[in-house]
Amino acid sequence: MASPFPPLDQPLWDQAGQALNRRREQRLEVGSVLPVQLRAVPSGQAPGAWFSADILDISHGGLALLLSASAALPPRVPLLLDVSNHPGFGRVRLAATLRWSAAADGLGALQVIGVQLDQPLPLVPPLVQSRK
Repeated sequence: MASPFPPLDQPLWDQAGQALNRRREQRLEVGSVLPVQLRAVPSGQAPGAWFSADILDISHGGLALLLSASAALPPRVPLLLDVSNHPGFGRVRLAATLRWSAAADGLGALQVIGVQLDQPLPLVPPLVQSRK
């Protein structure tokens, strides 16, 4: 099934120095998993507030996240992701960049964002399932 989300147009360099299109990487849809936290960390400014976000899909290069539209994030802002709910990442925090955002419902209450990881994941980690 093709993803309805806009493409990420920036290349990813593999270990051999070859450019890869991040959207060519397999995107794994996830079921009901525990959320992650994220905050904007704009250069030269104080970090923003933490927001909770649900993971919609994941790849080696990034994630699609669902969060409240009240978390107004400027385009291409640097982000810090707290992935401590998911020990499979092997880290508590990941640096990333907001690549795109779109309204997720007709009411304007939710948004879907595309997050590009600063360092691609060597393996897509197992995610902890939610008890919902």
